[in-house]
Amino acid sequence: MRSGAGGSPLSSGAGAAPAVPGGLGTPRGPPPPPGPPQKRFPAAAVEAVLKAELEGCLRELRYEPGLCREMAAGISEVIRARVKELLVPRYKIVVVTHIGQLNGQGVQVGSRCLWDPATDTFSSYVFKNNSLFAVANVYAVYFE
Repeated sequence: MRSGAGGSPLSSGAGAAPAVPGGLGTPRGPPPPPGPPQKRFPAAAVEAVLKAELEGCLRELRYEPGLCREMAAGISEVIRARVKELLVPRYKIVVVTHIGQLNGQGVQVGSRCLWDPATDTFSSYVFKNNSLFAVANVYAVYFE
């Protein structure tokens, strides 16, 4: 006899199936193949979260490089937590927030990832006040 990972004895007899957690005594087959999402990602609700967080945190803020770097990270974490509260199963959530100084210049932000247009999506919101701009993107990638 030999012992499994949990310390329970496993039979080494010919043709005997190892014990399976759950008490049935037969091995489980592979999980069913993944299908399309049962619930579509709520892009409009996520955009409302982005708007509320950016406007709430940055409305009166003046641009300061160190503070804005910390704010971008903190805002991303809050947005991620609020999006997770929407309880959309099997989506990997990635949040990217950029904050920069408004000084008459332009900026271009780009991103790349492997994408399935049938299941993956994103939400984005741009905020500006007299001193700074912020762009927050939430990418929702369906995990099969």
